[in-house]
Amino acid sequence: MFEERIDVNGATAASEARGGDDRTKSLAARQQAVLYPIVGRLQLYGDEPLAVERASGMYLYDVEGNEYLDFFGGILTVSVGHCNEEVTDATVAQLRKVQHTSTLFINEVMVEFAEKLASLAPGRLSASFFTSSGSEANETAIMTARMYTGRTDVIALRHGYSGRTQTATSLSGQAPWRSGGVNGGYIKHVRNP
Repeated sequence: MFEERIDVNGATAASEARGGDDRTKSLAARQQAVLYPIVGRLQLYGDEPLAVERASGMYLYDVEGNEYLDFFGGILTVSVGHCNEEVTDATVAQLRKVQHTSTLFINEVMVEFAEKLASLAPGRLSASFFTSSGSEANETAIMTARMYTGRTDVIALRHGYSGRTQTATSLSGQAPWRSGGVNGGYIKHVRNP
């Protein structure tokens, strides 16, 4: 069994070294059969993607039991480590209190968080709009900018990833991530400085 810690980018070498990945191949075939094609093979990372079973701190563990040092951080969203106890405990406590409400109701936790953000934000930034995903945040930012400026053009980074909504995938300068064919000439791609 291959037990050396490697980074996620070294997954191909790990797969060859560990001498087999039957559970991963089986799970990949099952995924391809039942998930929407954009989530399928074209969207997986690497030639031999990981089938992650669990994670802890800075490590991922695949379905074969191999350990990987995670330099990817869930597409940069796991900033305090996987299964961080403080974050997990706070999440469970909130889920036991109330799992979901609409913005049609007042929610004290949301108000307190918005107040804290306003106190930390520079300049006149004092209003917040909370979303469920980066895609939704990008859609809202584009809509807000268009309403404010009256213009329709959008500038996006050539190698950026903006999410999975129709507008967000259209912003991508990378063909494997782009779908829907919606561009309309209003998206301008620039290089990342």
